[in-house]
Amino acid sequence: MAQPQETECAVCTNDFTIPKILPCGHLLCRECVISWMDSKHNAGCPLCRCPILEQSDGSSSDTVDALPTDFVMEALVESARVLSKDHLCCVCEDVRADFICMQCQDMMCSACTKVHSKLPGTRSHDVESVSTVTPERLAASRPALCADHGDKHAEFFCTNHSLAVCSACKANKHKVCPEVNILQDEAEAAQNSLTDLSKILVEAEQMLEQAIGQVTSRLQKIDVSEQKDMAQVDKACDRLHKLVEDVCNKLKDKSRTSHLQVRNSLRDVKTALSNRVGKVTSHKHIVTRAAAVSPRPALIHMTQALTDRVNSLDVRANLQREVWVEPLSSVECFEELVRRIVNELPMWKQQKTESKVKFSHL
Repeated sequence: MAQPQETECAVCTNDFTIPKILPCGHLLCRECVISWMDSKHNAGCPLCRCPILEQSDGSSSDTVDALPTDFVMEALVESARVLSKDHLCCVCEDVRADFICMQCQDMMCSACTKVHSKLPGTRSHDVESVSTVTPERLAASRPALCADHGDKHAEFFCTNHSLAVCSACKANKHKVCPEVNILQDEAEAAQNSLTDLSKILVEAEQMLEQAIGQVTSRLQKIDVSEQKDMAQVDKACDRLHKLVEDVCNKLKDKSRTSHLQVRNSLRDVKTALSNRVGKVTSHKHIVTRAAAVSPRPALIHMTQALTDRVNSLDVRANLQREVWVEPLSSVECFEELVRRIVNELPMWKQQKTESKVKFSHL
C-alpha cells in the first residue's frame, strides 16, 4: 500500500500534482520544480542534491515540461484521495458505505450495492469491501476511457497523439493517423517493456551494489594495510628510540598521506557508484510500481519516457585502475635508513669517543 510520504512532494509536502520524474529518479510537483529552480542557482534535487536539469536555453517551465510525468503516481494520489473521503453512500444521505465499485469508484451501502450489481451497465463491475481496497488496486481497476469522450471505453491507442480513443474517435478524428492500434496490444507491449526495464535495473543495481562492496572491501584492506605499515614503522622507530623520532614522524605523515589519497580516491569512486545505484533504485521503484498498477493509457504514455530515461542512466559498474592502486609504503625506505644509521652509529660513536679524548687533553 502506498504510504502517505510516498505520495507527498518533498518541497510542498502536499500530495503530488503533476509529479515530474527528475533525472535522479525522485519525484516533485511540476510547479515545485519550477519554483525550486527559479529560487536557486544550479538547483539540485532537495532529496539527493543531484542536478535537476542540464543547462538549457529555454524557460524553466519548458524544461520542466520536458521531464517525464509519473502518471501512475497521479493515479495513486487520486485513488488515495477517493479512499480517504468519508465512507458515505453516494446515493443515500448520511448512510455508511461499506463497499466501493472498483470501476465507478463510488462508495455504496449494502442496499445500493445489490442494486448496482443488477443494473445492466454495472452488473459486470467489481464491488469490494472499502476496508480492504488499497490505492494501488483501485488505480489498477480504473477503466481505460476515451480521451475525448470520458464516458466511453477506449478500445484503441493513437501512437501519433499518445491518446486512448474509442472506436468513434478512431473512425473520425484519428482516421488519418498512421498508427492507431488496439489498446490491449499496446498495453501488453508496454507491460513487456516495463518487465524488460525492470530486469535491466535489477541487474544494474546488483552490479553496482557488488562494485560498492568491492570498494568497501578495498577500503577495509587499506585500513589494515595502514595499521600494519604504522606498526612496522613504530617498531623500526623504537630501534632508534628518540634519535630518529623526527624522521619517524615524517615517514608516518608520508604513509598517512599516501593512504589518505588512496582512501579519498576510493571514497570518490564509492560515492559515484552510490549515486548511480541511487538513481537506478529510484527508477526501478518507478518501473516496478508502473508495472504493478498499469493504468493502460498512462502506462503506454510513460513507457517510452521511462525507456529513454533508463537507457540514459549511467550504470557502469566496472572498477577503474585507480581502485587497485596500492598506497606507498614507508617500510623499505625506513629500513634502509635504519641500516644506514646502524652502520654509521659505530663511526659516530668512535668520533664522539675521539672528540671526548681530544677534549680531555685540552
